Amino acid sequence: MIFASQELSGCRFTETVFVQQDKGEKVSKSMVRPTRKSIEKHREISMRLADPSLLSKLRNLFERRYTLVELIEWVHKTVKWSKENIVRHNDPLEIIAYGKGRCGEFGILYTALCLAHNYRARLILDMSDHVWTEVWNDEQKRWIHVEPSSKRIDDPFMYERDWKKNLKEIYAFENGDIENVTKRYKMTETKV
Repeated sequence: MIFASQELSGCRFTETVFVQQDKGEKVSKSMVRPTRKSIEKHREISMRLADPSLLSKLRNLFERRYTLVELIEWVHKTVKWSKENIVRHNDPLEIIAYGKGRCGEFGILYTALCLAHNYRARLILDMSDHVWTEVWNDEQKRWIHVEPSSKRIDDPFMYERDWKKNLKEIYAFENGDIENVTKRYKMTETKV
């Protein structure tokens, strides 16, 4: 008997397959396998993040409008990074209540808090294994990279330069709309 479920391990999107053995034991095998299901899942999450009732609840957690840096600090005080086997959440209120997360939870919560503070923000999915946020800067007329997990702002090349990632496909999700933003994060693409 085989059970398949999607989970996030570290920041990697994995598919875990459980094989039921004769004595009722479960043996799991995980493999990194980014899928188009991940794209659809994040498109749906981005639509839920735009829900006015959710944004109102999140906004009511604050007495004033926070800056982007203050929001990152608030997320880190509220949610602790964990490599443990944790329950994964896609709802910002559940993330806050649970208090633990990885890049997915940090990206989802930070994006939602930005929206609740009237910033235009979108969730970013790197199909190889990571999630972060972009926030629109009206003065500069461009999207600003925000890495809520490691508290970095406007450093889009950090993944290739510092983390030595081989980026292939990166998508932005805003209220159900999807945009391929891979070129914005590839050092080689911008030098051409």
